[in-house]
Amino acid sequence: GATKLDWLFGPFAFKANLAGSWLAYDGNSWDAQMIPYVRGVRNENWRIISVMVNFRHSKEMKEQEEGDPVWTKKRLMQLNLLFDLLG
Repeated sequence: GATKLDWLFGPFAFKANLAGSWLAYDGNSWDAQMIPYVRGVRNENWRIISVMVNFRHSKEMKEQEEGDPVWTKKRLMQLNLLFDLLG
């Protein structure tokens, strides 16, 4: 089966020759990280690997977001933007 890859998780790295994909993208928020990444995998057959990072969000942060309608709305807006941009 496929390896689980958390492509929404923070820092990422890529080879310098792929930088043009990020520099050419017009986004100015979290989408500026994700859209070039997804398009590269989908359209350019980029090979992605995951590296384990010993990190967990704090219990307080998780509790703040879970079940809060404000955060739920924000996540829904983010998903809708991804669908619009990636079709």
